[in-house]
Amino acid sequence: DQMVKLMIGRMLKQREKAAESARPPGTVALSAKAIRTSAYPDRPVDLGVRQGEILGLAGLVGSGRTELARVLFGIATSLGGALQLDGKDLVLGSAADAVANGIFLVPEDRKLTGILLDLSIAQNISLPNLPAHARRFLVSAGAEAVTAEKQKRNLGIKAPSVATRTGTLSGGNQQKVVLAKWLAMNPKVMILDEPTRGIDIGAKAEIYGLMRALADAGVAVLMISSDMEEVIGVSDRIAVMHEGQISGILDKEQFSQENVLLLAVGKQPR
Repeated sequence: DQMVKLMIGRMLKQREKAAESARPPGTVALSAKAIRTSAYPDRPVDLGVRQGEILGLAGLVGSGRTELARVLFGIATSLGGALQLDGKDLVLGSAADAVANGIFLVPEDRKLTGILLDLSIAQNISLPNLPAHARRFLVSAGAEAVTAEKQKRNLGIKAPSVATRTGTLSGGNQQKVVLAKWLAMNPKVMILDEPTRGIDIGAKAEIYGLMRALADAGVAVLMISSDMEEVIGVSDRIAVMHEGQISGILDKEQFSQENVLLLAVGKQPR
């Protein structure tokens, strides 16, 4: 208990809270039942993300959050358990299967696995859905530009044009491009791993607004974050992982830095 208090060391800074949910959460969209990851093969994970909510996923480094996200997106194989989407069994053999079912991932390292820095904004946005931008198996630059212009306007991507090389953008605008490619495909479940890492405070607020708009539109949003203020300020519920398992789930009235840290080290909240 003393260590938890020392780890906190300060009160949460006062800042603007993300907008409250405009609608109550719906039914469970994505459900993980006894999922086992390669990081913790003997620790089954149970988790459900509801339509229209932002579920924060907190935990210490190495607790298994990213490994779980990789399984939910089909880029890592589950060693056991089952997934369900909208109450129906879901088998993911690859990321393509997840994308086909409307499950999208904004990865922790956007430059390494989220975007192609040498391609233009338009090319990055259309890349996951090339058939929709092709005519007779040839990608139409015009169709790419139309989609990209719409997303540039909707997300407020700051760039001279959609032909701008993505690597020249700021971190916040690069993250918006990662989001834009998925938002153009009508997501059911959006998984965001450290969505505002390395982003300036102004862009953070815009990302939070986009996440809330997604939830208000009925999308199930799973946000993995190591930023305690972010988790508490943005989430509708907070699930906390400890050594590969969900150690507890907090509702709004239970939100506190101390409760999150207690669950993160395997103790019960107050």
